[in-house]
Order: sequence, then C-alpha cells, then structure tokens
Amino acid sequence: SILLAHLIFLDPLFTDEAIGRIPVFNLLFLAYLLPAVASAALALYVRYKRPAWYVRMLALAAALLGFAYATLSVRHYFVGEFIGACHGDGQAETYTYSALWLVLGVALLVVGVRLRADVLRLASGALIVISVLKVFLFDMSNLEGAWRALSFIGLGVVLIGIGLFYQRLLSRGQGRGEEV
Repeated sequence: SILLAHLIFLDPLFTDEAIGRIPVFNLLFLAYLLPAVASAALALYVRYKRPAWYVRMLALAAALLGFAYATLSVRHYFVGEFIGACHGDGQAETYTYSALWLVLGVALLVVGVRLRADVLRLASGALIVISVLKVFLFDMSNLEGAWRALSFIGLGVVLIGIGLFYQRLLSRGQGRGEEV
C-alpha cells in the first residue's frame, strides 16, 4: 500500500503539492526515505527468518522508494518547493537524472553483491538498462552540446566500470571455485 500510495496517488510529481523548502528534511524525507530505510532494515532483520519472497519484496520496496526519493530530490533541487511535472525541466536536470540513476544502479549492484541479494542485483540491472535507454532515446534528442557529450561519456565510463567489476568478480569467484 505504501508503494501504491506514494508512487501513484500521492506522488508530488503528479499532485504538485508543496513539499517544503528545506533540501533534505522535507515531505520527501518522510514519505520516501524513511519508509525505504525501514523496509531495508526489516529486510535485513528477517533475511533468514521469513520466506525468501517476503524478504525480496521488502528489498524491492526499499529500492523503489529510495529511487523515488533520490529522483524527486533532484527535481526539488532544480524546480523548488512545487515539483509537479507541469513545471518542465532543463538540460542540467535531464543530465542529472541520467547520472543519478547510473550512480544508484552501481550502488545497488555493489550492495547486492556484498549482501548476496539477487533482487538488488536485478534491480540494479533494470535501473542501468533504464538509464542506458534514457540516454540513447531521450538525452540524444533533447540535450545539446556539452550536456549530450557529458551524458554519453559518463554512460561509457560507468558501463566500462561495471564490466571491469563483473570481470573481477567472476575471476575471483572462479579462482575460489565458487558460483557467482
């Protein structure tokens, strides 16, 4: 119910309600970040005590709420207190979304590998694919000049880094005879 309410019905991107002027401690903090942290903490706590599907759903809910918080916080930074979609977006904001989503995808990948959480690694892969599609389909047509170049350079660096990370991870796992 939290995901349904906060991502669809009460999302300030759609309702254009005021979320507060303070950058971090505003309504986004209460509606998205605190439930994300609580869901992640609960997923870690019940990891070996509850069924796997329950833990995966908690981890996925935490990842989705954290993603929403980060994305809406970028919107808050660029637009202000009223972050409704009707206010439009600039090139810097569009570029920042791509960069943020790639950073979040890499962070989810690292946490997923460290905790051996398949759902976080899959969420990471989905977020990275969404970021790549956004760069190629949206940024290529809407960004101009340096913003377009930075978008593609950043994407290339991150994808090379992810490839090297997986190469190191797979070679380390094969060296010890483990499955990854």
